[in-house]
Amino acid sequence: MPKRFHLLVILLVLLCGCKSDLKEGRAFLELEDWPRALEAFDRAVRRDPQSAEARLGLALTRMGMARDRQNSGQDSVSDWLAVARDFAIVTRLDSSANTAADRADAYFQACLWWQRHGQVGRAVWAARKAQEVDSRHAASAQFLGSMAQRQGDPLEAQRWFFRALSADSTFLPTYASLGSLALSQHDFEGAVLYLEDGLHFDPTNSWLQTWLDDACDSLGWDEVP
Repeated sequence: MPKRFHLLVILLVLLCGCKSDLKEGRAFLELEDWPRALEAFDRAVRRDPQSAEARLGLALTRMGMARDRQNSGQDSVSDWLAVARDFAIVTRLDSSANTAADRADAYFQACLWWQRHGQVGRAVWAARKAQEVDSRHAASAQFLGSMAQRQGDPLEAQRWFFRALSADSTFLPTYASLGSLALSQHDFEGAVLYLEDGLHFDPTNSWLQTWLDDACDSLGWDEVP
């Protein structure tokens, strides 16, 4: 058998195997059977390391596994950083694949993990990475604003809070943070405006309503004019 033909046969076998693994991986992924999906997509990646579809399946599977572990308090920061890395590989292989939102969220979950474990510097680094990947990620902008407020930099805090709202005008924690920032500067009317804006999106939010009542009390108002 000619060497060139022999190599072609091997290539076809590998491609067929990769397609079979992808089909199996997709089926298990749909069922949220993470271990079997991981095994199938991992085989597909080993057969064809340049397969963006296999890499995407691997990233989605690892993300699902990380979320399940998070729900039971068993996730680790390495889980989330691996997810971010996997999505970055997908984008390198296929520039048309927009994985920015998923990568940013993976970095933000790493940020929250570090925050829970008292590693604030690393948490800030991860939040900045999330913003670097996707400036429209509201939660990481909100987090950076809260850190700036805690460090006594109201202008930087406000900049991040406004960035969060420009990404998602319905993101309620930012309205609360802007209200809190205004109250700390004795800008009670400003606090009322921010809290009212938040309640516009969620009129039954008792947390925002309590803050609004406190701001009105500080102004001597019985209710919002």
